[in-house]
Amino acid sequence: MAVDHALAASVPDGRGWVRFYRWSRPTVSLGRHEPGRGRWDPQRLAAAGIDLVRRPTGGRAVLHHRELTYSVVVRGWGAGSMRALYGAVNRALVEGLRSVGVPAELAPRTGRADPPDAGPCFERPAEGEVMVGGRKLVGSAQVRLEGRLLQHGSVLLADDQRRLPELAGEIDPGEAASTPSVTSLEDWLDPVPPVDELARVLGSALRAELGGHWHAADTRPTLDAALLARLEDHYRSLDWTFRC
Repeated sequence: MAVDHALAASVPDGRGWVRFYRWSRPTVSLGRHEPGRGRWDPQRLAAAGIDLVRRPTGGRAVLHHRELTYSVVVRGWGAGSMRALYGAVNRALVEGLRSVGVPAELAPRTGRADPPDAGPCFERPAEGEVMVGGRKLVGSAQVRLEGRLLQHGSVLLADDQRRLPELAGEIDPGEAASTPSVTSLEDWLDPVPPVDELARVLGSALRAELGGHWHAADTRPTLDAALLARLEDHYRSLDWTFRC
């Protein structure tokens, strides 16, 4: 989360970064305004081998485990609107997924916005999100930071989201939660492509949709060490994690 934030805070005008990454440990991430106090117990999560963080972006709880996280940061792209970026990124994800045999599509307009306490991110597809067969495959969220736009999201390789009610203490351990609105690549591909290949395909689709001149990078750009250290402290802070 600190690196995504630092990239967004540092990207020059007319430039951007696309990043794909995995999480070193299973981690629940909460949306920026999602209630955390009284629902998420760090000790319960730690006993299950799971970390807890709060994202800089909005949305609702996601369990990052068997999934691929993407991140897009831009400044001065196109019309510069959050809605325009959201549509472009999700269209690219749909095209990339279709290219590997997943019949992905965008969720239709519903005229309904879920509140921050409406439950896990993958509870139901929101307008414009990536779904397959009416079920949500990719959860995405955005934020504007100092004039830059950050959008990141989670592409499910397998459905671990059913564990969230147990991890939140809402159902008994070992009890299976129903997740009828969730799907994953395991439901549509056998075998699921290696994550490096999936990242390459989705990156190519983003390049085609967003346009401009692209340069491959094996590592992230050099970030200001003091800025990154400050942001790492911020995202590790319980004051931030339980800000609401």
